[in-house]
Amino acid sequence: MPALVEVTLHVLSARPGGLLGVPLHGLLFSALERVNAALSERLHAAEVKGFRIGQSRWEETASGAHLTFQVGVLDDSLLGPLLEALTVGRTHGSEATTLRGEVLAVQITAQESYGDLYARHASDVSGRDLHFTFLTPTTFRTTDLDMPFPVPKTVYYGLQRRWEAFSDLHFGAELTNWVGRAVRVRDYRLKPRTVQFKGARGSAMTASLGEVHYVIARPGDAEPTFVRLLTEFANYAGVGYKTTFGLGHVETWGWHDHLQAAAGQTAGIDPD
Repeated sequence: MPALVEVTLHVLSARPGGLLGVPLHGLLFSALERVNAALSERLHAAEVKGFRIGQSRWEETASGAHLTFQVGVLDDSLLGPLLEALTVGRTHGSEATTLRGEVLAVQITAQESYGDLYARHASDVSGRDLHFTFLTPTTFRTTDLDMPFPVPKTVYYGLQRRWEAFSDLHFGAELTNWVGRAVRVRDYRLKPRTVQFKGARGSAMTASLGEVHYVIARPGDAEPTFVRLLTEFANYAGVGYKTTFGLGHVETWGWHDHLQAAAGQTAGIDPD
């Protein structure tokens, strides 16, 4: 069941340099190991990881530094142990991982089962315009090279791979080729970013920040539904390379959810 979890730490160490997602990665694995060492080991070894780390916010307060960050959870078996590990008052991390903090608050901000996501999009969602905002540096890997531009076929191949790793609902091998023919870039506003990444091929990767507007330019049978579904799933999964270290956090929108719009109108809320 995909979920978004917001965590706030009272930081007990100096602010690390570089991407905060890197020490947060180590802190989360350290926390999981305390409650379920086997799960932590399995997660570390998995080719497709069951979580991603999102945008973080560092604040200096009168009581010390606070660090708030988002975790997207994709693996149903991970959410319970993660929440147990992040019990308020527990301290995690070490000087070796460059970040140590006490958990101040944990909140699930979004959650929906794979089956419910699929059913909602299959019956009540339409639209051709799909928008992605890249909140943290984002890059993709092709033939061992960094590719900072979000080509539709590459974006949706990665999302399909993550969805099918944790859901029994599969879309079929031909979806990637259909995306390559039918989903086009209508507009984009992207800025390049060089990301320093310790231990990764000379430590520097080329990434991008900004917005991309895709359009479903051709009709299909179930394929447009799958693409809209994966676009919403990106809010949980992130896109691209190194999402478990804080890269590839996106917010997406653009489809029209008829059921939610009807509920809003019933409550007297303008869906726009």
